[in-house]
Amino acid sequence: FRDGISETYDALFGQSGGGGNYSREANFNAKYGWYSSLFGLSLGDVTKVDQVTRENVHSCLTMLSFMKEKAELENKNIKSKF
Repeated sequence: FRDGISETYDALFGQSGGGGNYSREANFNAKYGWYSSLFGLSLGDVTKVDQVTRENVHSCLTMLSFMKEKAELENKNIKSKF
């Protein structure tokens, strides 16, 4: 099951390369793990975290994949303008 999820949502679980990454972002992600995902899905509203945890896992992972890819495209577009 885990392998199927990892393959289906490769944008979230794929290896980003660069083992030994000690950047602030990597440290932040290591510290907060899944809480970052809950924060994103609840739009930062702590009162909605419980509601998010009741959602179907595929719905949540699809939304997280969308949010991640959208942010990457927007960042790429911003960088290309400079």
